[in-house]
Amino acid sequence: VDAVLHKIDDHLPAKAKQAINQAQYLVHKTAQHAWKLVDEARTNGPRGALHYATAEYKHLMVINSTKLWVKLNHNSAFHSVAEWVTPTAANWSGKYNNLINDMSGKGYIVFGYLPLIPVDEFGEAIKVAKAKEKEHLNDHKSDSSSDSD
Repeated sequence: VDAVLHKIDDHLPAKAKQAINQAQYLVHKTAQHAWKLVDEARTNGPRGALHYATAEYKHLMVINSTKLWVKLNHNSAFHSVAEWVTPTAANWSGKYNNLINDMSGKGYIVFGYLPLIPVDEFGEAIKVAKAKEKEHLNDHKSDSSSDSD
């Protein structure tokens, strides 16, 4: 079997190898998170497992939303709509977070299970992504200007 796998590996295109490696990585990371979730459930009960799951989901959403935001922000139509919508969304998100915190503080247990919207984390992640993109663009500009010299 090893000999056959080595021969197949020799003939696979680089893109196929890359796709296989990414799939293996995703399966491995998913299994790690599943075991951590089970461990949280055993150690801290359903509430601990739920908090772990929402924290992981929040982290994933911040990363992917930031990537999407930066890509869409290049579109001038989206950019002008975003300038109008963003303050309103931030305001409503803040009101939602305050409501959840207030109700949890008053002893309504159900509200403790609801996730908060990570407004500050979104803002920081977008600033970092914009800075990286600007740095990347500056690197390309300096590369092209040095090529023309």
